[in-house]
Amino acid sequence: MNRSLLFISRYPEIIQEFQDVMKEKEVEIDIASNGQDAVDLLKKKEYPVVVTGLSLDVYNGEQVITYVNKTYPNTVCIIYATTINTAQVQFFANKRDVFRVFLRPVNFRMEFLEALEEAFEYYDIRIRDKKEEDEKREQLECYRQGIAEMEEMLNEQKKERSDMAYYMKRLMSFSMKEYADRLSPEGKRKLKELESQVVDMCCGQEGELKANLPKAEIAVKKIHEMIDTV
Repeated sequence: MNRSLLFISRYPEIIQEFQDVMKEKEVEIDIASNGQDAVDLLKKKEYPVVVTGLSLDVYNGEQVITYVNKTYPNTVCIIYATTINTAQVQFFANKRDVFRVFLRPVNFRMEFLEALEEAFEYYDIRIRDKKEEDEKREQLECYRQGIAEMEEMLNEQKKERSDMAYYMKRLMSFSMKEYADRLSPEGKRKLKELESQVVDMCCGQEGELKANLPKAEIAVKKIHEMIDTV
């Protein structure tokens, strides 16, 4: 479990108060006193939890949260502000995916720590869900790739069978020469027609072969009967 967080505040006394409380917790904490330092730290690694104020130098709290949302969508954001109105709370909750909003002063040892633990748990749930989603996506891609490969193989087999039928039909004209003088024009036509049926049935798709086999045998029998009579 990754238990690290970024705490951002422009007030040294708030930073010190938070650090004093967190000494008892097994949490890796990085501190930023302005928006620029916060972004610099965020460029280096992903934090499960980011706690930030709104009034910051260079980049304000909203800009930092927007950056986090876009760069690390699984990171859980908490706001700890001096002042905030209802419209802002709704905006951050609905548009910036903020997990909790706290107004100063707040007891870091009470509800804030509870929210912090919930934030770490929520982050783990997000990571787990993302992992499962990625695994399903990879599995689906494997299925699609397998289907594509199978379709390609079937298309190649279909082409091979088509080519086989084409060349077998061309060879039929040579076999016809042997009986050309002994068959009537109608007999030649009938023989060619029967031979073509046999070739087509024997060069069909795998699923068709079993069904076509009896028909092919009947056609071959007719061919033999015709030849035997001339």
